[in-house]
Amino acid sequence: MTTHPHPARPRDESADSLLLLDVARAVLSRSGGQRWTLQPTDAWCFARPPDPAGRRAHGWKLHVSATPLSAALVLARSAEVLVHRTASFKFAVDLERVVRLGDIWHDRGTGGKFITVYPDDDAHFGVLARELDVATAGLSGPRILSDRPVRPGSLVSFRYGQFGGDMILTDDGVLEPWMTGPDGSRIKDERTAGFVFPPWAAYPFPDEPGAPTTTAPVLLGGRFKVVRAVRHANKGGVYRALDERTGLDVIVKHARAHVGARLDGTDVRDRLRGEARMLERLAPLGISPGKVDLFEEQGDLFLVEELVPGQPLHLWQSARARDGGPGADEAVETVTRLLTLLRTVHEAGFVIRDFKPHNIMVTPAGDLRLIDTEYVIEPGQERAPAYTRGFAAPEVRALGLHASPAEAGRVAGPEADRFSLGVVLFSVLTDLDPRWAAGWTDDGRPQDAQPTLPLIALAHPPLAPFGELIDGLTRADPGARWTLPYALTWLAGPSGPSGMRAGAPETAAGAASPRVALPRYRPTAIDRLLDDGLAHLQRTMTPWRSTLWPAPEWNVPRSDPCNTWNGAAGVLATLTHAAQALGDATVRTTVAEAARWLDARLLGVDRLLPGLCFGRSGTAWALHDAARLLGDTAMAGRAITLAERLPTRWPSPDFTHGLSGAGTARLHLWRATADDSLLDAAFACADAVLGAADRADGDWTWPTSHDTDSVLAGAHTYGFAHGTAGVGTFLLTAAAAAEARGHAGDAGRFTAAAIGAGDTLVRAARVQDGRAAWPAEVGGKPQLRPATQWCNGPAGIGTFLVRLWSATGQRRFADLAEQAAAAAVGDPWRAIAGVCCGNAGTGHFLLDMADITGEARYRAQAEGIAAVIDAQHCTSDGLRLVADATSGSEYGNGAAGILDFLLRLRHGGARPWTVPWTASRAAEPSAEGPNP
Repeated sequence: MTTHPHPARPRDESADSLLLLDVARAVLSRSGGQRWTLQPTDAWCFARPPDPAGRRAHGWKLHVSATPLSAALVLARSAEVLVHRTASFKFAVDLERVVRLGDIWHDRGTGGKFITVYPDDDAHFGVLARELDVATAGLSGPRILSDRPVRPGSLVSFRYGQFGGDMILTDDGVLEPWMTGPDGSRIKDERTAGFVFPPWAAYPFPDEPGAPTTTAPVLLGGRFKVVRAVRHANKGGVYRALDERTGLDVIVKHARAHVGARLDGTDVRDRLRGEARMLERLAPLGISPGKVDLFEEQGDLFLVEELVPGQPLHLWQSARARDGGPGADEAVETVTRLLTLLRTVHEAGFVIRDFKPHNIMVTPAGDLRLIDTEYVIEPGQERAPAYTRGFAAPEVRALGLHASPAEAGRVAGPEADRFSLGVVLFSVLTDLDPRWAAGWTDDGRPQDAQPTLPLIALAHPPLAPFGELIDGLTRADPGARWTLPYALTWLAGPSGPSGMRAGAPETAAGAASPRVALPRYRPTAIDRLLDDGLAHLQRTMTPWRSTLWPAPEWNVPRSDPCNTWNGAAGVLATLTHAAQALGDATVRTTVAEAARWLDARLLGVDRLLPGLCFGRSGTAWALHDAARLLGDTAMAGRAITLAERLPTRWPSPDFTHGLSGAGTARLHLWRATADDSLLDAAFACADAVLGAADRADGDWTWPTSHDTDSVLAGAHTYGFAHGTAGVGTFLLTAAAAAEARGHAGDAGRFTAAAIGAGDTLVRAARVQDGRAAWPAEVGGKPQLRPATQWCNGPAGIGTFLVRLWSATGQRRFADLAEQAAAAAVGDPWRAIAGVCCGNAGTGHFLLDMADITGEARYRAQAEGIAAVIDAQHCTSDGLRLVADATSGSEYGNGAAGILDFLLRLRHGGARPWTVPWTASRAAEPSAEGPNP
């Protein structure tokens, strides 16, 4: 037996981590599998016989489920069968992975798949299915929703899918598993929560029906007819149903057997029983739904509750935010009712532990009801930890979700609930990310943090009267937090909002025009973010993997690992900028290693996509810049070869996915090399873009063709990423290049189209209070709520307009660019930190305004945006980081793009991913610039 360790991370040597590997090794040794190969990775361990049969591209495969308690025995029994029958398989590498596969929020299409078996053929499949079922009979594991069990109640199930077949790169730059049938037809291998198989496949058990033939209404417990699903989750759904006995509408909560299983033998059904008991105990208080029924069906558990009419608080607050926030009286009433609700629970001897807007219903009369009591306990009671990070107190978050029940019970007290209450109040009044009140790190708000609530209140007036209350409830020290009686007394007293309004005319809380005030810019803090962020990129680089940096933790499609927005090229570009700006030898070494990794994979895809962000033109750009820094002419030449092979005709004319991005990259590389073949290719892209223009009603817009394998097919927008602004910027740059080469005719055509694009944006704009907004879609309604996006908002559209003004001297473009800047900076508290959809993209636009207009106020605003990013920092291993693991290191909305903005702010330089141009009619900024 040979073990090939995976070098992704040092192996945890604890018993829990090694248990399953030890079991597999023991079975292989005992069962004649000494020549087998075991290859553990971060998530899986692959077991292969010495001379495996050629693996099929796709076919019927088997899965075996398990709980953390049964996993070792399930693996031992299954491995004996699989070694005897010489079948390749993989299994979850350790108990932590088993827990994750059974987590209540795990993806429903892949949850529970502890062991995956790859039969040689259909006959082999049948033998393995029967023997594995016998071997694992009587053991426990969750039902796998994507599969069909080999018999009712079996741990062994099957589905038709890929074994190791092709990953097809879509026009979006996403790698998707596809299968090709014997007739040449293709179908996507989708891991869904339902059992499906392609039309060419024969059902493996011919004596059984292949799929249900009816879709009759579901009747649960012989009484509750499901009307619709409220929510689906791996743990089970939540349904709205009709009680046929009483004629009343009810809510049914479903707990699937063995999901969320723990080493103490409990699973989600035990938590649902606890919720049912808590509903009974809370019933006299009148603050929660009444329990209607609790019953088992086919091993699962169902809890039926009264339907509380109304709207969940998080939806209620979002609706109010669209109208400027709750009115003054409504805000006081809502805050008072939230305080009273929590006080009622505490005085009855309970703590909620997961107090958040999603768990509170606002009735039509404005009353509040607690609609999720799953985690309610008595103070100090030992229970597994449970919380929602954005709303949890720092002492709760510091313990984490893997704390012992005793530790979790110790911190689960009224003080923690009061912290959550303060965050809920903040969310209700602002509809902003709760972490502005809770703190972005697990330790809460850092001691050196600048006070942000007063600044946020200027942009969100409903918050202003309650800032002292929220600050008192969310103090880091549990003993220093305001008590609920004190908070209620303050609320009604002269210092509270009621006292402050005494004698004042009645107005809506949000009636005053919001103002923007940004935190104080601290250059030393930004330098710390840069130093620590670059160190983190160096630490987390994994050149031995198929992706150079870890992907974000949130569920994102698997993309081309070499692209700019999600892959290695964007991070490499940031590191190259840093090495140039800082002269740091260690960063330069990282650039060299990352460039070698990218260079080795430069042409290693089946098809080359043109887009700057999701194709390979940005890859060529980033590698060429790195090669020039390193003095590696051969590597630079290979980057040019890649650029030369990119298509010049494509269904998408846009910047991120299509020809405008590819043309922009070629113009950049032409400027660096003077290679006219690149310029000719850029002009070919520009001609194709002109041919794709929609000239309806005299406008210039660029829809994405419906004939593309993309979620953007048919998209028709004004924004930079996919629409008019991005295309206009490319054409403007192409016009300058054509003029520089003496191609007056091309320069005129490209300039006319760019001006047409600018005039289209002028006509489509809607200006309110000095802020410009555009519809999300051509012909749609304008988005007047403050937006910061570069991709489809004013930050990106303004990026084009200010360049168009500089190139043409036409004042209307300058004025609209100024109004776009006012909109882009209008509510930075609502934005994430990222460069594509957040504050870093806005910061770049403001620096563009400063560079092009010469007005210092725009740089000051960019510095304020950097201070907002600093206020959103998190900490990890002693490093102060601009993005946590949920955002990853990627360029688009992760750490690399944010750091690139901070680099430009602190050390200067041109706007990334744009090409400087020589304007033909640039006017003096002081003469024709935006009004101060």
